[in-house]
Amino acid sequence: MKNKKLYLKNGNLALLLSVTMAISVGQVFGQTTHINIGLVDRDKVVTSYPKAQQAAEELKRQENKVHKLIEDSNKQYEESKSAHKPPAELEGLQKRLQNQIDDEVKKVQARAQVLESQLETEIDTAIKAEAESKKVDTVLMKQAVLVGGTDITDGVIKRLTAIANVSGTKTSSTK
Repeated sequence: MKNKKLYLKNGNLALLLSVTMAISVGQVFGQTTHINIGLVDRDKVVTSYPKAQQAAEELKRQENKVHKLIEDSNKQYEESKSAHKPPAELEGLQKRLQNQIDDEVKKVQARAQVLESQLETEIDTAIKAEAESKKVDTVLMKQAVLVGGTDITDGVIKRLTAIANVSGTKTSSTK
């Protein structure tokens, strides 16, 4: 995760340098270029987004389910071992239990990827919509900017909360 943040910061640095060069080139040729830069605190957006919190809770429940499966499997294996089962039977049991654990872990990982992809898409869409409504040309991560820019974080959070409320209402009425 740290590498991802580092990559984003480096990407923002490259973008910032490109914007700076474009402004400099515009000034060299006598043009005044005005670029509206928006800032977004993505960490605040994620922690404020109800669907992200729900996804985290869902994944935590699934993680706990895997831990319980591991504990139960270990207990079952130890009981079989204590009952002096033959080595071949113990080996077969161990493989079967490990396969169950592996299958469950794969399901959790697949679900995590789906949730992450959905959340990324929704957050990116909200950032783009807020940038457009605020007439912002470029949006950078707030943590990568020392001075300047227009913070659009709260507007993005409002958009996401509205989306979550609408989709929550639909799911509540269909239950």
